Amino acid sequence: MENNELRENETSTNGLMEFLTELGKALTASGISVVDITSILGKIALAYESKAEILVFPTMIMIKIGENESAPLNAANQKPGFLPLNQVSEIYQLIYKAEAGEISPKDGKKCLRKILSEKHQFGAGGIFIGYILFSVGIGLLLQPTPEQLLVSGGLGAIVGFLLILSRGRTRFLLILPVIAALIVSSLFLYSIKIGLITGSIAMLLPALAYFLPGATLTTGMFELAYGEIISGASRVIYGTAILFLILFGVLVGIQITGISPESLFVANTMNGLGWWAPYLGVITFALGMYLLMSIRNKDMPWVILILYIAFFGQQLGNHFVGGFFGAFSGSLLMAISGTIIERRDHKTPSFVSIMPAFWILVPGSLGFMSLATFINQHYFAALSDATVVAMTIVAISLGLLLGAVITEPLKEREII
Repeated sequence: MENNELRENETSTNGLMEFLTELGKALTASGISVVDITSILGKIALAYESKAEILVFPTMIMIKIGENESAPLNAANQKPGFLPLNQVSEIYQLIYKAEAGEISPKDGKKCLRKILSEKHQFGAGGIFIGYILFSVGIGLLLQPTPEQLLVSGGLGAIVGFLLILSRGRTRFLLILPVIAALIVSSLFLYSIKIGLITGSIAMLLPALAYFLPGATLTTGMFELAYGEIISGASRVIYGTAILFLILFGVLVGIQITGISPESLFVANTMNGLGWWAPYLGVITFALGMYLLMSIRNKDMPWVILILYIAFFGQQLGNHFVGGFFGAFSGSLLMAISGTIIERRDHKTPSFVSIMPAFWILVPGSLGFMSLATFINQHYFAALSDATVVAMTIVAISLGLLLGAVITEPLKEREII
């Protein structure tokens, strides 16, 4: 009898460990911070009356349950790009059930695999149209002029087509940021050279915004602030490397077209459409994200609400204090709002509702511009811009961290 009970316990432990390992991989692929992943897996283990020792990195997971049961090293194998947000929402629904002990580890693993096998809700057409709207929305936020919108829409269509071509091709995805930057910059700069359009290199930002690692850099700083030194440092290094890869594509585009770098840095922040343009930009961006990132219908109202909360929070902070406080206040408000919605709604995860808002705060775009000043050998200006970028990312990270501290009582509350 004792041997049979021991074997049953071992089987149960192994099933739980396999479930936690596969769930950890899925959460890592979603881009969720290791702080949240560790907390989620720990709560699930406790729900099954087990105490787990969990070590999570962006590319590796180690889990140990019991004294003699230890999972081997499991590479997370995170693919480039983003997991469709409808899958992330369904993964969180599974997490809620597991935290309440309403599903067995074996059934949980089957459910997780079914979720990950689902396809993008809107297919290739949705990705294409979604990226155009995404790019136009960013253009309305950064530089709302008719020419900017035409450039954003046209170049966004090219990048959207490249995203469709890259689906299912992991190796192509690895170099997609460079290829997209090269093609888009070459066409844009050649159009400037022949006089078809006028503008600065800032007009490239909306079309390339998808690849700019603002969320990665911010998550990395958040993890560093939380004491996750290895994970945080690796994300910051990875995000910086992506910025340099995109910059390399733009540099090659400049060399191909032979355009003078001095003509590419004419600042133009004029609003040529009207005061309403940025507000329209937020909803246009939201519709683009809906199609591009495959957001569930039931999550969209909350996503839109968080986008406007982050936008207004940033604008108010900019107006009354300054840019750094604007980034901090926008981040803080979106973090608090996302957690409140998750706890009250129990259907829309905070990660899903706040993720699109990272592009509203635009830390990645600022980083790209600071690097781009090196093109014209403005080294002091580049150093100054890089400092502004670093402080902006720190401000956003601190907003997330303070938001997590303020909403900690809500997170600890049992989900009914």
